[in-house]
Amino acid sequence: MTPRRFTKALLLAGLSAFPAFHLVVALAVARNSWWSFWEHAFSDLGDPRAADPWVYNYGLVLLGVLLALFSLGLLSASRSNGAAFASGLYFTAGIFLALIGIYPSGTRPHTFVSTWFYAQSFLATLALGLALLHEKRLLPGAVLLLLSLSPAPLAYLVEVLVGWPSVAAIEYFGAVFIAAAAAVAVAAHWH
Repeated sequence: MTPRRFTKALLLAGLSAFPAFHLVVALAVARNSWWSFWEHAFSDLGDPRAADPWVYNYGLVLLGVLLALFSLGLLSASRSNGAAFASGLYFTAGIFLALIGIYPSGTRPHTFVSTWFYAQSFLATLALGLALLHEKRLLPGAVLLLLSLSPAPLAYLVEVLVGWPSVAAIEYFGAVFIAAAAAVAVAAHWH
């Protein structure tokens, strides 16, 4: 496999993470019919009280690996130090995603690692957006900037106007922005 194809394969790992997340959730929900998107957090599927919590927790570890591989693809395709820095932030986000599976709901570090997965992902997206703007790649840079800065105010607005029905709903909202950022990043680096 040529280095260029290897880079593309690594970038595709980032695109595959969001569909893979749906598969992990579907498998975990199949074993936990009590779980509801409108009442629970996704992490409840990995709680020790869940049936086969390993399905969800190992799935998150796998998703963390996919995100880390994606970051290596970004590093390989990066054109600037700023983009390389952003890839390192994505790698760290992948570690935190895996740590959510290692420290499932009910463990002391769970809240910290799950919160920092989202924070790290949005910081990585912000850094990549700024790097692409600096490289004069204005459209993908601006879109990534928007995807990094808009989730928090939009989430707050939803909370004020109608309220979030569940933790899973707000988690999914954040995941959609992360998946969109991965798609924009792949498009920007697909040579």
